[in-house]
Amino acid sequence: MLLCVIEVGDQVRIGQSGVSIFVVNEIDTVEGRAVIESVEESAPGRYPFTMPLTALSKVEPGD
Repeated sequence: MLLCVIEVGDQVRIGQSGVSIFVVNEIDTVEGRAVIESVEESAPGRYPFTMPLTALSKVEPGD
């Protein structure tokens, strides 16, 4: 299994089959969590929240 490094500014999905795309605002390497927020400005209830890094899949260009 190839491990992708997620960094601040990357776009991610929750899980491999997630539909919504989020941007990573902060990373807490000690806790293994990232603060993410929807890239869609008009998303209902758009706000930053934390997720475990292990739950995130990096969105590669062209995905």
